[in-house]
Amino acid sequence: MSGSQKLVVLLMSVVLGVCMASVAVGVINWYGGEDEGQVDGTLRIEILNGTGEKGLARKVALALIKKKIDVLNVDNAESFDYKKCVIIARSENPSVSTLSELLGCGQVVQQLRDDTIVDATFIIGADYRKLDIGLDFETDLPE
Repeated sequence: MSGSQKLVVLLMSVVLGVCMASVAVGVINWYGGEDEGQVDGTLRIEILNGTGEKGLARKVALALIKKKIDVLNVDNAESFDYKKCVIIARSENPSVSTLSELLGCGQVVQQLRDDTIVDATFIIGADYRKLDIGLDFETDLPE
């Protein structure tokens, strides 16, 4: 093999190695790497629909699960009169403030409790269209 052929083989090997490393990093990130705008997987929440909009809490739950938030309960709130979304902190988990930033919901109320397994309760209010969770509320909600 001549010197120029060895150089071509070496360059092709380097390019192939770089491509393989890039694919490996992409696979690692896809299967479990940290993604921007995600909670670290240690936040357990419940989602309550405070609007009466059918299917809304389930859709929001699915969007948050994709962001590695552990949704333990989806239900209706005690009323459908919530004008604004609210997060109720049930524990001192620092990820609750990250959840607030992630959702674009600035209203966080502290109601710490020892008798619950969730770190936060997220009540969806009538202003839910402002949530920044990757849902198009006009098309992603069921009829």
